[in-house]
Amino acid sequence: MISFDTKGREALVMSEVNFDSKAFTYERTALVQKSASEILLNLLSIQPGENVLDLGCGPGNITKKIAQITDGTVMGVDASRGMIEKAISANQDLPNIKYTVMNAEDLELCDRFNAIVCNSSFQWFQNPEQALRCCFNVLKHEGKIGVQAPATQQYCPNFVSAIEMVQRNPCTQDVFKCFQSPWFFLESKEEYGQFFRNCGFHVLYCEFIDESNHYSVEEVYKIFQSGAENGYLNQSFYTVALNDDYIEAFRGLIKESFKEQSDSSGMIDLKFKRIYLIAKK
Repeated sequence: MISFDTKGREALVMSEVNFDSKAFTYERTALVQKSASEILLNLLSIQPGENVLDLGCGPGNITKKIAQITDGTVMGVDASRGMIEKAISANQDLPNIKYTVMNAEDLELCDRFNAIVCNSSFQWFQNPEQALRCCFNVLKHEGKIGVQAPATQQYCPNFVSAIEMVQRNPCTQDVFKCFQSPWFFLESKEEYGQFFRNCGFHVLYCEFIDESNHYSVEEVYKIFQSGAENGYLNQSFYTVALNDDYIEAFRGLIKESFKEQSDSSGMIDLKFKRIYLIAKK
């Protein structure tokens, strides 16, 4: 099933600009998101028979895992039409999954859910408070939401260091000054917990976890492309027009930085700071 929501069209188009083009490569490149999702699902402890909403489902990788845990209704929601189309084509063998194109901030569903999974998407919400209140409304009594997302402005020191090279380079610095970050970050687990409590939730678990894994330079670049690049090279987040020269220079500098960060064997210690949060209605 696929439906196209007409609300919040401006935000939907903004999200589609880059994520649609990444839909068919995301499954191969989103290495970090996959490992983090396994932690999140373990924390959320979905039970057989529960109805589950996968919010920001992308191409449906996690949605499919959820549908193998529960025989209840599983719904995948994403703002990107391309991601939803990819999810449908990949998961046609699971009858308990349905998909809808919709923004988190416009979440209006007839279904009521025992659990909401929000894996590596919370940081993209344009109005996270409104999104959380919508989540609260579509949960059943004592339903739970599980969130995993990059946390703090220093969410990945490797990526931040690469972006600093873009900021300094004469070929990119003037255009990059016109970049407006689309991401929502808080700087402590206490702030995240309070944010959820302000939206009516009872926080059951809230921790920052520092993750570190070794990848090749090429793998790190693919991980960057699967997520962060969708913001940094999205025309919607610049006040000046992007051109091919800027995009080419930007990508070249990112690759150069990753090479400089690699050790003698060509590997990078890729670090992420993540928030893992479970809250109950």
